[in-house]
Amino acid sequence: MLQLLLTPNRDCGSIAVSTFGIKPPTKNIMTYRNVILSALLSLGLAASSFAAHHAKGEGAEPSVFTQSFLGYYGGETDKLVDLAKAFSEDGFDWRPADGIRSVRESILHVASANYFIASRFLGAEMPEGLNPRGFEDFVKGKAATIKTLETSIEFVKKAVGNVDEASLSESIKMFGRDSTKMGAVMVLGGHAYEHLGQLIAYARSSGVVPPWSQ
Repeated sequence: MLQLLLTPNRDCGSIAVSTFGIKPPTKNIMTYRNVILSALLSLGLAASSFAAHHAKGEGAEPSVFTQSFLGYYGGETDKLVDLAKAFSEDGFDWRPADGIRSVRESILHVASANYFIASRFLGAEMPEGLNPRGFEDFVKGKAATIKTLETSIEFVKKAVGNVDEASLSESIKMFGRDSTKMGAVMVLGGHAYEHLGQLIAYARSSGVVPPWSQ
C-alpha cells in the first residue's frame, strides 16, 4: 500500500493518491509525500500502541473460561458467606469432634488458601503485612472471620480477572505436580466448593439451616 501511494503516476505525473481523492500538482509532490509519510507514521505508532496494549491484556475482554469461572465462583462463595452468617457467635466454635477444625477455623482455612494460591500461582501481590498462615490463630470472632473470608474472595476474583487468556496455559509447578495457571484457578474453585460442603454438614449437624433452604 505504501508503495502504491508513493509511486509517480505515469498518466498524470503526480503521486497516485486517488484513494484519498487527492490529485496534487507535480510541483507539490514532495510536500504531499511528506504529509502522507507523516500520516502513515502516526497510524503505525497508533497501531503499535494498540497491539501492545492488548498484548498485555489491559482492558481486554476476559476469556470465556474466566467469565464462566467468576460467575460460578461468585455463586458458590456467596453461599459460603451467607451460610457463615447463619451461625451464631457461639456456633463459630462448634466442631464435630476433638482435633477437627471448628466452624471458624474452617472458614479461615478457606481464606488462607485463597490468598496463598492466588499469590503463589497466579502472581497476585499479597497485601503488605498480611500473614494468611496465622489466620486461625489471631482472627477471632464471627464478624472478623466473615470479613477476612469476604476480603480473600475479592482477592481471588481480582487475581483471576487479571490473568489474560494466553497466560492461562502457562506451565507451573503446583504442590509438586505439573499444572497450569488454569489449573490453579480450578483448584481455587474446587477448594471453595469442598469447604462449602463441609460447612453445610457442620450446619445441619449443629441445627443451623442454610439460608437458601429456608
